[in-house]
Amino acid sequence: MSSSPEILKSSFERLVRKTDGEISVMCHDLSENESVFAVSPDMQMVSASVIKVPLMLYALEQVKQGKLSLDEPIEVEGPDILEDTQCFDSGPRQAVLQELLTWMIILSDNTSTNVLIKRFGFDDVNRYFSGMGWKKTRLERKMLDFDAVKEGRNNYTSAFDMYLLFKQLCCGEILDERLRFLAQSILCRQRSKEKLARYLWQEDVIFAHKTGGLDYLSHDVGVFYYKDRKVYGSAFVQKCSHKDGEPQLLGEIGKLMIEYITSKGN
Repeated sequence: MSSSPEILKSSFERLVRKTDGEISVMCHDLSENESVFAVSPDMQMVSASVIKVPLMLYALEQVKQGKLSLDEPIEVEGPDILEDTQCFDSGPRQAVLQELLTWMIILSDNTSTNVLIKRFGFDDVNRYFSGMGWKKTRLERKMLDFDAVKEGRNNYTSAFDMYLLFKQLCCGEILDERLRFLAQSILCRQRSKEKLARYLWQEDVIFAHKTGGLDYLSHDVGVFYYKDRKVYGSAFVQKCSHKDGEPQLLGEIGKLMIEYITSKGN
């Protein structure tokens, strides 16, 4: 791919025009601290499962402060278990904090997420988000609580907030080295690959990320690693006409991000 900034920008602009929904895209070179492309990065979006990343960092901050431990047992009770779980389909049991955090990210397990929300509460989590500078990020409901949505409560974030979060995580600005490594290693084990990572075939490109999906909504956000380079990439699409969202479009956007980082890394 040509490294011409004009050609790259034109390619991104062509793709964002392909959806009839609301779209927010941000690509930022963390290694050089320069913007590659952005469209509506401050738009507040319904977060779907992307909210699980800041929730994980809140939990790890509690570990750093000594208020929790990674091996602390937490009860997953019968009423907590949702029908979509693959992790607690055998029934109630104990799970340590690190297990819940892992399932919450790599399988986007809603049962694990709701158990953690029940443990932490909304107020402390949102105070942490605000204190970190994530101004458009809010946790207002549990996963799959669609009655809350009807009542006007939802979970939100923005591409720029997630840029700040991943910059803080990947550039050593939060937690400690051990907990940053754990967070990034969990994000690298993400099993959902149908969005920004849809066309990622290169073994030496690593993507630490989290997807989100609901009806008419597709999100993916994270950091691409290639050699000694780091590039933040995110794409959020909501209110589109396709019930399954725009996973293929996100794949095309991700392909541009991958082509960018590999061309810069050579």
